[in-house]
Amino acid sequence: MIKSTIYSKTGLIIICILVAFTPLARGSVHPWAVSVIQLGVLLSFILLVIESLHYDNVLIAKTPLNIPLVVLVVMAGVSVLVSPHRWLAWQGFSLLLTYVGVYLVGRSVVRTRTQKRMLVYTIIGTALFLSVFGLFKRFGVNPFTFWQYDELRYSPEFVSATYGNHNHLAGFIEMALPFLLVLLLTRSRSVAWLMVIIYLALVLVAVQALTLSRGGWAAMACSIAFMVTMLLSQRQFHSKKLILVLTGITLVVSAVILASSPIVSRVMTFAQKDEAASAESRVTAWKGTVEMIKDHAFLGTGPGTYAAAFPEYQPPGLGIIFKHTHNDYLHFTADMGVWVIAVMIWMLIVFFKAGLKNRGSRSRQTSGFALAAMVSVVAILVHSIVDFNLHIPANAFVFCVIVSAFQPFHHKSAQHKPSNS
Repeated sequence: MIKSTIYSKTGLIIICILVAFTPLARGSVHPWAVSVIQLGVLLSFILLVIESLHYDNVLIAKTPLNIPLVVLVVMAGVSVLVSPHRWLAWQGFSLLLTYVGVYLVGRSVVRTRTQKRMLVYTIIGTALFLSVFGLFKRFGVNPFTFWQYDELRYSPEFVSATYGNHNHLAGFIEMALPFLLVLLLTRSRSVAWLMVIIYLALVLVAVQALTLSRGGWAAMACSIAFMVTMLLSQRQFHSKKLILVLTGITLVVSAVILASSPIVSRVMTFAQKDEAASAESRVTAWKGTVEMIKDHAFLGTGPGTYAAAFPEYQPPGLGIIFKHTHNDYLHFTADMGVWVIAVMIWMLIVFFKAGLKNRGSRSRQTSGFALAAMVSVVAILVHSIVDFNLHIPANAFVFCVIVSAFQPFHHKSAQHKPSNS
């Protein structure tokens, strides 16, 4: 592994700042926040170029994900050229390039064990801040008026923190929680430390429940089930009975809490009255999106053009104009064509293959963070069936950081050698 330099350390600091900043800027859904992300990623990449020239080392590490990413960029570029909404497509394409840049930068600036922990603590710390602030805001204590979105149609019962949508707070939490759980398994130093981690994990779980995001609940349940399965199938893992006991206790306690609280009934009520996109309206929008895909099957309408193209296909009877289809898979397909599904499957196979390989590492941290990354991806994959977390820049940014930084694909890189210039 290449040693860190002032350039890569600065790049890592920028990435950590963006991890914390992007959710605070209302999920970075506004153009100015997206510009901040793009400038930060560009600055990090420029620092890596300077490092490459100074030390005469490889700028872009070779990983199995590089080829599918190149295919994705090329096909998205072709989709832009034929898009009926050219300007919006170029904007969407630039955002796609930004996410690819996040992956490449993350692969290059997160190098040491200490740096990986620094990034993990940033993700967890941000999730905890969002959770605590979300609770304060939920109970009417919000001293920051810029995080109060009265123009939105959501009930104050939904915990959304700095996000405009409770489902997207749930998306961030479900990506952060696996790393906190891995710390419980890999960095247990004392009983006090264990109690602190368990308490913080319960805070995240409680806030996830209070978001009243049904997709978030399903995503967390599936991801935790995946995590437990992975741990129980690992031969060198010696706490299998403990995991089974903790899982059983969690299920019993969760059942008791849900049965003795009005949360379930509230969700059923809010789905019809207070939520902008109910389950029924989402299914209706999906049908319209399928018709849209049929008319633009191969190249789509262009990346980032769904909001402009869908009104022509929106079925009658919907109370709102859908800017997102509440299904990332249909959304990506409508934007860029059916080929994008094949590329996504290709990337997921590569990612999970590397993750399973790294699960066998002798390093508990490498093994643990690889597991946490896979669990986070599973959570978003499930949640994306009914929502659009990967179209929220803050969550898409953190997703790309997790994929890039915590799956150490094996590759050969030149050691630092000062240039003769």
